[in-house]
Amino acid sequence: MFGLDPFSRPVAITEILLLLTLAAFIGWLLGRLIPSGRISSLRASIADKESELEECRRSKVAGKATVVPPVRSVPVVETPPAFVHADPLLPAISFDDTPDPIDVVEAPLVVSAPVDVPVVVVPPVVAPAPELSPVGSPMPIEARVTTGNSEAAVLNRIASRASEINFDRIGRAVASEADDLKDIVGIGPFLERKLHSLGIYTFRQVANFTKEDIDKVNEIIEFFPGRIERDNWVEQSKEFYDRKYGSKS
Repeated sequence: MFGLDPFSRPVAITEILLLLTLAAFIGWLLGRLIPSGRISSLRASIADKESELEECRRSKVAGKATVVPPVRSVPVVETPPAFVHADPLLPAISFDDTPDPIDVVEAPLVVSAPVDVPVVVVPPVVAPAPELSPVGSPMPIEARVTTGNSEAAVLNRIASRASEINFDRIGRAVASEADDLKDIVGIGPFLERKLHSLGIYTFRQVANFTKEDIDKVNEIIEFFPGRIERDNWVEQSKEFYDRKYGSKS
């Protein structure tokens, strides 16, 4: 038709290139059209969902605005007037309309009944008063200070067992001789107050602890078992005592 020789090599190569170019163009065109169609459908679906969501929100708002809480009917109890004139003509004579006080007596509950049935008067039921401890007889101090988990209760409970400590072995001390036991690793302010309530104030007393003293003190001050040995209170107390009193001893 165009005077081309189909059996010529250049002509065949040219035809192949044209077919490939056409196929590439068609593929590119389909690649553009198909995604755009899907994107359009997705956008339309999103728009529909948004409109449905907005409609749902408007319906909820309208429903909340129209909901009226139920009104509870409160019975109206008519009470008799607390004051009444003793003499109805008195205000007209004396021009004093101040009502006179009268005593209001509560009438017993009367059950209305037919004429041929006797009237039954129901006396008010009085519930027995609970038994209370007499005024002026509070709980004994010993019971109050030795029970509970408050700091005062714990310290008093520990102090009540001070006689179980062998002070002949560890030594005795008073509050005026107290060292700062919080320097020992493992002893905080509350734990120091526990030791003070037990009568232990100084590094010298802690340094003299034996295994028996450690177990007894650990039990009385309600501390973690074995914590005194793990924190090595005895060796720490010896070092603090030598550091503070080494030049004097």
